[in-house]
Amino acid sequence: MVSTDTLSSARRGRLVRSIRNRPLLSFFLLAFAPAWAYELVGILVLRLPLVPWMFAAPFLGPFLAAVVVTAATDGRAGVQALLGDLLRFHAGLRWYLLVMIGVPALLMVCVLPLPGAVAAFRPTPGALGGYAAGFIAVMLVGGPLGEEPGWRCFATPRLQARYGPALGTFLLGLLWGLWHLPLFLIEGYNHAGAHLTGLIVPYLVFLVFTIVVSYLFTWLYNNTGGSGPLAILLHTFFNASLLPVLFPGFDDSLTYELVQDIAFAILACALLLATRGRLSHQSPLTGKAGRHTIGAQQ
Repeated sequence: MVSTDTLSSARRGRLVRSIRNRPLLSFFLLAFAPAWAYELVGILVLRLPLVPWMFAAPFLGPFLAAVVVTAATDGRAGVQALLGDLLRFHAGLRWYLLVMIGVPALLMVCVLPLPGAVAAFRPTPGALGGYAAGFIAVMLVGGPLGEEPGWRCFATPRLQARYGPALGTFLLGLLWGLWHLPLFLIEGYNHAGAHLTGLIVPYLVFLVFTIVVSYLFTWLYNNTGGSGPLAILLHTFFNASLLPVLFPGFDDSLTYELVQDIAFAILACALLLATRGRLSHQSPLTGKAGRHTIGAQQ
């Protein structure tokens, strides 16, 4: 008689082999399935609001998926390297300045074409304390810390190795945007309406945004040796708006997000042209990139 432990061990062995054979597919299945199940039950069945219930989704999704698949493909050393990316702070001051000054500046420039924006420009230094507290909260539980170990630290090097930087980044941006789809069932999330017709346009504007800004993320990733902190910081600046500090009383709008789509699409095209489509990507089989691309071509 075959023992239960033997059968369980055999199943685990088959599961590990399956993940090793299809690491990218396994990652995206694990990134989507638990998070979507949690969100759909919470939103449609339990009728839970976005805050604080949906904060768990990034950790149940891309974060956990990256750890599980890395453990199956690269073992403990791979997991340590993956988590070590979250402490890769030594990327150079210029990259931090780009993320902390350049990106927020571009986001604020996107406000200026909107009616009434120039008149609403009244910097409020007193609001900086509240903004800083909110920024840290968004970073830790609002998505960036939970998502970026998966999207950037795990998926980016593998997608680049398999599909090349341009196509790999497009696919990641598309899947990143698709991962957020259940959240648009919450009225008011990124301007989502109460009905299907009020969901489609805001979601498409959001989907375009995740695709075009992914090129900035990939270019930054490739130029900083895969810095997790910079990816998390960049993601946080996209999620934590400076509007209340610089344009008090001027609300975010779907038009503003559409202008952002255009601005970052232009930036994506400029990065692709300047790097001849490589986004500063080097050989995926050397250095740090090679450490994270084991099995990427399978």
